[in-house]
Amino acid sequence: MKNILLIVIDTLRPDHLGCYGYDRPTSPHLDTLAASGTRLDALWSVSNFTAPAFTSLFTGLHPHHHGVFNFTAQALSSPLQGALDSSGMRTAGVVTFRFFRNLLKNIWGPIEAVTDTRGFDFSKNLPFDVTTSSLDWLEKHGRDRPFCLFVHYDGPHTPFRLPDEDADVFAAPFAGAADPAVRDLLFPRAEKLDNDRNKTSMYRFMKDVNWSRRRLDEATLRWIVAMYDAAVRYNDRAVGELLAGLDQLGLTDRTIVAVLSDHGEEFLEHGGFAHGGVHLYEEIIRTVGIIRDPGQPARGRAVSVPTSQVDMLAALLKLAGAEGLPGTDLDRLLADPDHRPGPVFCHGKSKIAVRDGDTKLIVPRPNPSLDRVTRLKMWINMALMRKLRPEIFDLAADPRETRNLYGDRALRRRMRDILREHLAAPPPGPLGGENLSAAERARIEQEMRDLGYM
Repeated sequence: MKNILLIVIDTLRPDHLGCYGYDRPTSPHLDTLAASGTRLDALWSVSNFTAPAFTSLFTGLHPHHHGVFNFTAQALSSPLQGALDSSGMRTAGVVTFRFFRNLLKNIWGPIEAVTDTRGFDFSKNLPFDVTTSSLDWLEKHGRDRPFCLFVHYDGPHTPFRLPDEDADVFAAPFAGAADPAVRDLLFPRAEKLDNDRNKTSMYRFMKDVNWSRRRLDEATLRWIVAMYDAAVRYNDRAVGELLAGLDQLGLTDRTIVAVLSDHGEEFLEHGGFAHGGVHLYEEIIRTVGIIRDPGQPARGRAVSVPTSQVDMLAALLKLAGAEGLPGTDLDRLLADPDHRPGPVFCHGKSKIAVRDGDTKLIVPRPNPSLDRVTRLKMWINMALMRKLRPEIFDLAADPRETRNLYGDRALRRRMRDILREHLAAPPPGPLGGENLSAAERARIEQEMRDLGYM
């Protein structure tokens, strides 16, 4: 059995990494990792929102089967648990925020949240706290039996958490022209991180931008993108230290390293800002996927066919040597470049998307696991925002998703049939539920406010 180091960088767009063709030097360490492994160029998240995306990653289930669509819910079981138990693999996690402990409580091992143990929510040093804690865990547990260590970096998620000197790498030329109110909101300085700061204002700001009640001028948007890129580089350095530590501990030659992101980020490409809203365009749901397997000869291989994160953990476990797992399109594709995978799916709260080859369908569909009032509000909001029209895109000819082909009747029928079959499949077990104390719920909800989700 090999080990697995599963690194997830929050809110990271692949097209902002050098190994995916970006022109800014944001990711030297991830570029080196990709050059020694496999890069997935069309990897989809299972959602545009953190809670369902991570639950799907760790269960191998789509959101309509695990039922987790908020941070206070949790998966009750995982079909992958049997393979983990029979392999004797130790599971653990080092993460940025506390909510992961609730989210994965029933299906994963002990998880340390560094904002509880080493820092605080708005610390500028969080990526390196995560790295230090991860290396401590590897030093203590990395040699006694096979492990799967989940490591979460907050990445370029707003508010941007990095020292001024690291932010200035890309953002300094744009800071003077950017809206100072936006700068203070998205890049809070140390002197403003007191308990009286209105942390809910970021949610209102994002909502106002997405509802066109607030305009982001070009100079401010350029500063935001530069800050995003600076945060990518800052987190890349922390990942580089983790990989160097893995090598120093003598674990590299028997550890599969996978680097993913849970979703992307919008910069007004389709009128939206941030993530978790109604959109399921590629800038939101296409994610990073880099896998280095010391047992495979692949070096710098790129996989361009569509793949899904719902298959990722099972595929990594198979690479590690675990048995008793169902075959997935991803593990077949990693073994055979000529394999032709089936369609992939993404479930947002308001819409659902399916991709088959280069054809992509997006349709409005408030998730049925949400209560009736919430679903009704979503229909109303999509109508008010003029976001109710279904869309079909040819991603080969139109990668920026600008030409809606929904008028093509044959194409529409084929894609809707694929989606209908996917949704008709019954869940394999009980859906997610909640089991939180009032104090823990309050703590998680405060984290969500701090991150701009509430």
